[in-house]
Amino acid sequence: MSSALELFMKRAGIKDEVREILKKLAEYSLKDILSYALKGEIDSTELYRFLYEKLPEGYPREKFQEFMKMEENHDRKVMEIFNALFPGEEPSEVHFKTWSQVFKERDYRLETVKDYLDILSIGMDAEQLSEGVYLMLHDLLDDPKHKKMFLKLAEDERYHYEFLKQEHEFYSKIEAEKALKELIKELRKR
Repeated sequence: MSSALELFMKRAGIKDEVREILKKLAEYSLKDILSYALKGEIDSTELYRFLYEKLPEGYPREKFQEFMKMEENHDRKVMEIFNALFPGEEPSEVHFKTWSQVFKERDYRLETVKDYLDILSIGMDAEQLSEGVYLMLHDLLDDPKHKKMFLKLAEDERYHYEFLKQEHEFYSKIEAEKALKELIKELRKR
């Protein structure tokens, strides 16, 4: 029978970059994978805080506030498991580039629909990666309580991904309609 992670990796729509990170991460120790998951939750919380604080009215600010709180809760749950498995130890520094690093390096601003679409794309990648990491942890751990928790966290990340994807599709249509109108306007000038 295939593991949850193997089934996830076979799913259509998983970006190659996400697959590669998961493949590399699978070679790490359990402690390092948990440490990476913790870092990812902190990053996701910051991404959703940014969206909540910066989006103007008319955008789903409350949904991003909800996600921010969910990610903070995920952070606590993952830390509880980390402390149970590695009492008295601190999470290790895992040297993988995270999506929030990409986000910060590009100094994103929310000035246009395109800016929003770019940030949604980063969020979608981050959520897919988090889902994959949680499925990996589900497969690695033996404790049924921990397995159940990581499966639930993976489901939450899938929920976040689906919402971001719907937002991206909706605003992509708006952007395409805008571009078409501009093209028609330009053609009429000729």
